[in-house]
Amino acid sequence: MNDIDMRVFARNAGVNVTFPAGSIVFSRGDDGSCMYVVQSGVIEMMIGDTVVDICGPNEALGFMSMIDASPRTSTARVRETAELSVLDQRKFRFMIDEIPNFAMYIMAAMARRIRGMSNVI
Repeated sequence: MNDIDMRVFARNAGVNVTFPAGSIVFSRGDDGSCMYVVQSGVIEMMIGDTVVDICGPNEALGFMSMIDASPRTSTARVRETAELSVLDQRKFRFMIDEIPNFAMYIMAAMARRIRGMSNVI
């Protein structure tokens, strides 16, 4: 995704959770009270039955709800067993304020998703 590896920062800032293959991390329409950084594994971002993005290690998901407090716009399904660091709103804000390059990391992820959506539409 980019040159910034946020996995160490996210691992230390958040709770780390393992999700088995086939499980749902969050569903479209859910409240977005946290975001995730993929430590390992593969996550499919889906709208309906269509996979719109694939997230692997060092990629962020669920961050749009941290920015605008809106419900989730997609469903995150685990393709391969994944370890995710969970960052709540307070930790997200702290990382934006205190970790150099975290805002660029989030903006790069957002730009990649927007560009990817243009291929679906």
